[in-house]
Amino acid sequence: MATIMEHLTRGRVLFDGGMGSMLIARGLEAGRPPEEWNVSRPDVIGSVHRAYLDAGADVIQTNTFGGTAARLARHGFAERVGELNLAGIRLARSAIEASAAEDRSRFVAFSMGPSGEMMAPVGAADEAQVRTEFERQLQAVCAEPPDLVLVETMVDLREALIALDVAKRAVDVPVAVSMTYNYNPRGFFTVMGDEATVATAQLEAAGADVIGANCSITSRDMLDLAAILTESATVPVLCQPNAGEPTTRDGMPTYDGTPEEFAAHAAAMFGAGVSAVGGCCGTTPEFIRRAAVAALGGREGETAG
Repeated sequence: MATIMEHLTRGRVLFDGGMGSMLIARGLEAGRPPEEWNVSRPDVIGSVHRAYLDAGADVIQTNTFGGTAARLARHGFAERVGELNLAGIRLARSAIEASAAEDRSRFVAFSMGPSGEMMAPVGAADEAQVRTEFERQLQAVCAEPPDLVLVETMVDLREALIALDVAKRAVDVPVAVSMTYNYNPRGFFTVMGDEATVATAQLEAAGADVIGANCSITSRDMLDLAAILTESATVPVLCQPNAGEPTTRDGMPTYDGTPEEFAAHAAAMFGAGVSAVGGCCGTTPEFIRRAAVAALGGREGETAG
């Protein structure tokens, strides 16, 4: 069976969409870490994974985005780092095994967000502290490795490079690094001032197997960024935009994009040479289903036998 990197090299791989918004819709309380539901509500996490697989996703991401000790400590769960992260891997793997299809390969990506420790000049953390956070989180993947480690939503290239190095040392699987950029008149930059082509070059030089961008921007803006990334990168490119522009309604974030718009832009991103497309904040299985139909010739309603 082909590996995830073989699929990414060939291109047109579909990742899943948002997890947080799906859990909020299912009752996740404000202030409760989504990762805790890997243990207390595994049925819900599993149902989200299965919904994305049924929609046509080739890769599902573990519910471990905020799984560092620093971030879990804000909710009193710092000592459960290993338990919650390992449970996240097992739930994703179980969903894939339950949906296994002989003619399709499906993969687990271990999601790693920012460590929760801000480096100077914004915060006071040093490299050693940030490194320790990622090392503790990645201990979980050593027992049951995923198919890919996805370092995502990074706003500080220095932190992204630390996470990449830790992941490369911790587990023998490919590592993708996805930064989050905003557009200004000078181009696409992170909030820490890292420009997209510069970040891409440094991440590739440090050994990233896949580079990408996620969050912050709409699928239309991501299409513009995709052209820059595919031109500057020599490794596969992953793009995961939000479901439009965010607004707040009844205290909850909502997004103004439609699945149809997202799907059209996903098809255009694949046409521009992007290897993999998925969704970030606000996207749902319907966004991925529409993308599968528009960009990949139809996986809508596909179920595994």
